[in-house]
Amino acid sequence: MKKYSIYQNAKYIYSQAKTLDKTYIIRMIVTILFQLIIPIVATFIPTVVVYLITSNVQISEFIIVISIVVGGYTLLTFLNTFMAHNLDLDNTMLRTGTFFVNLSNKTLVTGYENLESEEGKQKLNLAIGSIWSNWTGIELYLKRFPVFIVSLIGLILYSGYILSINVWIIVLLFVMTVINIVLNIYARKYELSKVDTLNKNRTKLRYYQDESKKLVNGKDIRIYNLEDWFYRGIKTFTKKYSSNVLKQKLFYFLPNLSDSVFTILRDILAYSILVMMAINGEIGIPEFTFMIGIITGFSVWLQQISSSHGGLKEANISINHFRDYIAMDDLNSGNKSIDISDLLHDSVDVKFDKLSFTYPSSSTPTIKNFNLHIKKGERIAIVGINGAGKTTIAKLLSRLYKPTTGDIHINGISIQDFDRVDYYKLVGSIFQDVNIFAFTIAQAISGQSIDEIDYDLLWKVIEQAGLKEKIDSLPDKAETYLTQEINENGIMLSGGEMQKVMLARVLYKNAPIIILDEPTAALDPMAEQELYMQYKELTKDKISIFISHRLASTQFCDRIVFVEDGEIQEIGTHKELLKKNGKYAYMFGIQSQYYKENIVEEGEHNEQENI
Repeated sequence: MKKYSIYQNAKYIYSQAKTLDKTYIIRMIVTILFQLIIPIVATFIPTVVVYLITSNVQISEFIIVISIVVGGYTLLTFLNTFMAHNLDLDNTMLRTGTFFVNLSNKTLVTGYENLESEEGKQKLNLAIGSIWSNWTGIELYLKRFPVFIVSLIGLILYSGYILSINVWIIVLLFVMTVINIVLNIYARKYELSKVDTLNKNRTKLRYYQDESKKLVNGKDIRIYNLEDWFYRGIKTFTKKYSSNVLKQKLFYFLPNLSDSVFTILRDILAYSILVMMAINGEIGIPEFTFMIGIITGFSVWLQQISSSHGGLKEANISINHFRDYIAMDDLNSGNKSIDISDLLHDSVDVKFDKLSFTYPSSSTPTIKNFNLHIKKGERIAIVGINGAGKTTIAKLLSRLYKPTTGDIHINGISIQDFDRVDYYKLVGSIFQDVNIFAFTIAQAISGQSIDEIDYDLLWKVIEQAGLKEKIDSLPDKAETYLTQEINENGIMLSGGEMQKVMLARVLYKNAPIIILDEPTAALDPMAEQELYMQYKELTKDKISIFISHRLASTQFCDRIVFVEDGEIQEIGTHKELLKKNGKYAYMFGIQSQYYKENIVEEGEHNEQENI
């Protein structure tokens, strides 16, 4: 992870602020000026009072001057409060409306492997943590940085004035300050060393909390008695997180204690010098009063610099996590202008050329030297045991992954060269994990807004996918919402029905390349058989890649590719591979025997029941 300095992150954050409101920087500078002027004015007020008293001015003049001074100070304080309040609101908007949006957009376009890997998930969780609340990461930085700048300027101004009065006071103040800073550095260093541990334990705690609340997990938790596992996890990481927080608070307290002790010592010694100067007649009562205010203000500025700098260093860690996630590679958008109009309407061929792929978290390739030429209109089945690399091949062709070595070509053009949006017009995919979005059925199938949907085509593919009867039975037909999160009249389709929706989506897209990864996993036998009967017609003139672990379902394909450990072991038709009597034939025999035994057992069971 690249680490950025406080200054570098300041440039980054405030450059983002301009996208929210171009006047943000100006208003922040004005707020800083108010926060700088108000303490100076507050220091002058007692001096003015003392001067008026010692000058024996008339009471009416005294009241007028004091009224003007106090009124001006009150007005400045009101304006400062108003500006600071608006700036706080802008900070929250910047965190939620800019940085959160940027994070969400990044998640939508980042490389798919980043979302799958544990490293990517960890980076995402840490990035979320940086914008989690108004006292962490981004917003903490926005709160502390102006305070640090104001305090630094105030400290320089006050130091200059003290130096002009008495050099020993400034020497004393800075010697005591240096000692305090050294002690603070060691305390803060320990505190910051625990921040990553705190964040990791918080991430783990949130995992247990979030997963325990998911409806999809509710069944397994109850059926398999996982309540204790979740309870122990929540209890363990709550304890660890609480312990981290307590330790952090302790070492946050120690610098504050050090600040308080050294502030008292520093001020007592400085005041002693001032008293001696007043006794010796070197300064008058008004000057003495003013210097008391200056020295007090010096301590305040110094304390604010220390606390705000500590907060900035803590926030900086979170911001670095945010920028680390934002810096991850996006989905390849393509670097060439390629006209795909002909490809959309004509048959295409696909060539896997010396393709290899290794997951970021692994040292062993999942796909190794994969070479395969799929001709125009050819139906290919990719089979093998679980973990053979079948789905990985589908994801590589879907451009969810980028090959480690080698390439995939469509009509001789590398798929990495296509514009990403254009490329996905060429490929339609169904994966075994079906996700339900809160769309209408029509939107879920078409991927379009209502005014863009071709309803003739929509109902055609609905019928082809075997959904017409189901959708006709719904009150709102194809305009029925999936889930009730957006519309309270929404419905929940079964797994098999949702898989049919996904099939209809592929058919509606009418892409020249179709990828079906276990498309019948959630279908009943009748629906599965119906799909097999329609498959040839549905994939006419298209390249189709059918992935399945059920070998009997692949017989209608033109060629079958048997994959093991990411490598092609056998290629041929079903009959050719059976005749070859290799690994495919062996696996087919095992599955056939399993089905035969089940049929026999079922038949015997039925006979016994009839007796």
